[in-house]
Amino acid sequence: MASSIITPANASNLSNFIPCPHTFVATKIRQNRTHDGSFSDNRQRTVVPRVCRLRRNDNTMAVYALVDPIDTNMIASDVCVNMLVEQLSQVSFDNDSYKKKISDGMQQIFYETENRLLQMAFDRAEEKAISSSSRDGTAEKCLPSLDEAQSGAFLCAATVTQSKVYIAYVGTIRMFLISNNNGDLQVSNNRPQYYHTGSLHTIDNEDESLRLKKLNVNLAQVQNEGLDNNHSKYTRCIGKLTEKLLSSAAAANDVNEARCNALVCEPRFEKFNISPQDYALVMMTDKLYQMYLKTGISEDKIPSNFVDLLGKALNSSNPAQRILNEIQEQYQRNNDSTDDESPFQEMGLLIHFFYHAKTSNQSSPFSVRPNTTRILVDGEIAIDEVKNSIIKNNEIQEKRETTRSLSRSHGHIREIQTHNKTVEPFVRFNDYEQLLNEKEELRQADNFITDLLYSQSASAMDEKLTEYLKLHSSLKYD
Repeated sequence: MASSIITPANASNLSNFIPCPHTFVATKIRQNRTHDGSFSDNRQRTVVPRVCRLRRNDNTMAVYALVDPIDTNMIASDVCVNMLVEQLSQVSFDNDSYKKKISDGMQQIFYETENRLLQMAFDRAEEKAISSSSRDGTAEKCLPSLDEAQSGAFLCAATVTQSKVYIAYVGTIRMFLISNNNGDLQVSNNRPQYYHTGSLHTIDNEDESLRLKKLNVNLAQVQNEGLDNNHSKYTRCIGKLTEKLLSSAAAANDVNEARCNALVCEPRFEKFNISPQDYALVMMTDKLYQMYLKTGISEDKIPSNFVDLLGKALNSSNPAQRILNEIQEQYQRNNDSTDDESPFQEMGLLIHFFYHAKTSNQSSPFSVRPNTTRILVDGEIAIDEVKNSIIKNNEIQEKRETTRSLSRSHGHIREIQTHNKTVEPFVRFNDYEQLLNEKEELRQADNFITDLLYSQSASAMDEKLTEYLKLHSSLKYD
């Protein structure tokens, strides 16, 4: 993974951002039931997609995003949306280097977010280990059960400048462009579209199936069981570290027996020029799309139906909210269902209308009144939230460095591995084992790194690994 390409965040840059007046968002909260069957109004248990519609005051850049939480845990979703704004707010437009910074940053954010989640999980595990009277590997054992390790999210983000759109996403959030072709609104295949099965990160995507096949993944098994404990069919997400790194190793009690999970956070990234015909950018969560399908409208008709709904909603104060309500009402009529019974609870919709200065003063039946409301919808990110996130993370980093300095001379207790059961791997390690057996230098390096992991603090490990690589320069990979 490449190193970070954006300077460390500071809260002062966020003062340049305001809610975009040309963007409308709507969300729906999951109605969580308590143990007695009633609905909980505890805000800490609220599950809702996170949304972002922030634009710089000078209109040089805007950040739009939809984050869909996996399951009922919001930790990954919160980290996603905060880090997205935090990092992209650092981009400077002093010269043309901003183009590369946005391109690199849009991709790097996915890895940075997952790294932060991983560190949060280890921090929480260490806290539990310190508070526990037992010192027999408590931190390692509790990792898979932590909320920070179990949480996951799908992220779809778009950074829009005055001439380009940069997009990056993982998961199942749909996104499409609506064009205005001489007064005819349509979702044209001549423009980038990301709502077909081939655009989603699921096992049904042929490109994703090919990627898994190259990893020697048993596709038939994945089709039946999925890649996580809930038998889900998605293949990329942020978080879900329990599935990616932790639970399999803990169950096998030896990382060499653990399966190498094919879930990744590597995003799909693309950029394209804004066309004079581009009218609106739409993002919707998978649950909203699936509910759309249950209204009786065939999948190939959804784009044109959505355009029709949009045309009827343009005069409303929030077109996104009106469309979400209309789809939900259609679903309930067709399925004789109430809102409480619906399997489609948390949902999100974002609609950004492109602002073309040359035509902004011309009368048009597709003109949209600016969104001047400063009232945030449920799940919408606010500048103050990002500022608080930055301050909190800086405090955690300082505390972490202090702890590392104090524990530099103290190593972790190495847990004795016992093999009472095995895990059927998705990826066989035969080739890896053979490589280590054939390359003595690699085998020694593997043993050295393993010992470091169990005997050194993070800071000391980094120093010793650097020294080792200096002495064994042939191991370096360029």
